[in-house]
Amino acid sequence: MMKSIYKKISPQRLLIFNTILLALFLIKSCADEDDQLFAPVSEIQTIIDALPTEVPFPTNNEMSTEKIFLGKQLYWDPILSGNKDISCATCHHPNNGYADAQELSIGVNGVGIGKERTGSILAKRNAPTVVNTAFNGLKIGKTLAPLEAPMFWDNRMVSLENQALGPPLSAEEMRGTSIPEHLMLSTIITRLDAIPAYKAAFLNAFGSEDITEERIAQAIATFERTLIANNSDFDRYMRGDTTAMTEQQINGMNAFINVGCADCHSGPMFSDYELHVLGIPDNGKLTETDTGDGNYAFRTPTLRNLLDTAPYMHNGMHATLTDVMNFYEDIGEGGDGGGGNAVINRHISNNQIDELARTLQMDDDAADEIIAFLEALHDDDYDKSIPNSVLSGLAVGGN
Repeated sequence: MMKSIYKKISPQRLLIFNTILLALFLIKSCADEDDQLFAPVSEIQTIIDALPTEVPFPTNNEMSTEKIFLGKQLYWDPILSGNKDISCATCHHPNNGYADAQELSIGVNGVGIGKERTGSILAKRNAPTVVNTAFNGLKIGKTLAPLEAPMFWDNRMVSLENQALGPPLSAEEMRGTSIPEHLMLSTIITRLDAIPAYKAAFLNAFGSEDITEERIAQAIATFERTLIANNSDFDRYMRGDTTAMTEQQINGMNAFINVGCADCHSGPMFSDYELHVLGIPDNGKLTETDTGDGNYAFRTPTLRNLLDTAPYMHNGMHATLTDVMNFYEDIGEGGDGGGGNAVINRHISNNQIDELARTLQMDDDAADEIIAFLEALHDDDYDKSIPNSVLSGLAVGGN
């Protein structure tokens, strides 16, 4: 059953929404011949805002062109995998918005990239995009600390430096079973140390030929911090370009706040970076249920560049943004796994689902406008270049 988005609105949300509507009405009345809409009222900027124009780098891992070059080589080089058949780029490929277009990433022993990749060994989760991970943890009014930035769907690590060494240790993702986990990083170092071109690259990047776990991680993280998309239509609109967003997208932004989406999808990255229980249905491709931190809680994902990163949710169970909106509408209508509702995880009862999700005021009209707004968060202008070769001489990107 469809519900009005005006029901069950908190006084705070209602005040914000009415202020927005009044401001837009006055703006519309005074618009010029081209019917341009002006910048949003300031209340919106206390909830969501444009991304910064500069990227924060850690003081112990400052950017350099030499370090970016080395990091990009390592990112694309399958020498970091146990069987030398898969690279970071396999599951985080520019052709797929630095994700992989799979519900669950296909790891070691697979063949191909993106939707064409085949194989039987699966990662437990959907590959998140690397684009804008330099801004992970960014919240309005707070200084971003790059070495404290949360990573992965369960926030189990902080910083891109720590994250970079996670997949090479995973048996499913990159390591395989031929090398024990405790020997994997030393094996990678030994491999790189035997390649003169890599010795030279580390010398150029760090001032000496020493190859260490820390330097490998710092180089990859430095490259990943260059993958920035911070000039979407929304960003330009929030910075004062009155023509950057359409009227439908502005209406969608208002609906986004009014129905409660911004309660979790807040800040410049549209994420509070907290763990929430939503009751996403299990992915049947997994042999065992992924319960996240033990109670099916997963991190709020960014909403930026969603046009490139379908399917959605931590296990890829929603193919389209419309599917996502229908899922949230169903939660708001009280769907639960025990009541015969197939779209909610059968292991989760309705009262276990985060209250912020259960009180969403979603309906079809609001969903359509919100999707239009989400399209305004897309920025296609980021580095998608693929190196012609990698320093190991192996196949670029892997198998």
